[in-house]
Amino acid sequence: MVSKAASPVVKKIVTLLERFPKDRIKHHATFRSSQIERFCSIGGVATPKDIIEERKQQDEAKKSTLKINTETIKQALFPEEQKSVNYQKDMFTDDILTQQYRSLKNIYESKWEKYYKIDKKLLVPKGNPNYYVRLLNDLEKGGQEKEGLFPAFKTILTGKY
Repeated sequence: MVSKAASPVVKKIVTLLERFPKDRIKHHATFRSSQIERFCSIGGVATPKDIIEERKQQDEAKKSTLKINTETIKQALFPEEQKSVNYQKDMFTDDILTQQYRSLKNIYESKWEKYYKIDKKLLVPKGNPNYYVRLLNDLEKGGQEKEGLFPAFKTILTGKY
């Protein structure tokens, strides 16, 4: 079970996760917010206000995309109140939480990206040298801008990006 000694480790994990960048492309759930909620629940730490607001926005986005309101169906079938997510807190010992912290820190600092550098042959393949450049440009735009009509036809006809 998470002891009082594990609480500082959980606080360190949550502060590290808060420094993670927000996702460029909006999803129904993000790694950053879901992990912050998870570790706040495990360690008994208060969930930050921005994460609560982000969760509300995600729930609103889900409601607008769903044609069938699943919440009303669940309430009709299961009239009991929805229980909060219960993580198995006894599985998270101090050692496991410190390992989680180290792993998240390695991800945050891009340790493995620096250790295993990607070769230019993979980044610029001979068959389609513009593929990754175009992919990164689309990510920079955040998936918001659409491709024009003529470039789309060119892509379809030539098969090259």
